[in-house]
Amino acid sequence: MNPIHKTLARKLALVLLVKLALLLALWWGFVREQRVTVDANKVAAQILQGVPTPTQGVTP
Repeated sequence: MNPIHKTLARKLALVLLVKLALLLALWWGFVREQRVTVDANKVAAQILQGVPTPTQGVTP
């Protein structure tokens, strides 16, 4: 492997590690404590809700 390629590979690896560290820090700071409660009845109602069909002669 060419020395230039080794240097490039090392720099790319360093950049990827820094990006990963920043993403983990952002997740740890903002997302980790967030929780979402899911109500099965609300989900079922949302999924089973039909797409409303427009009535004839009525313009939006």
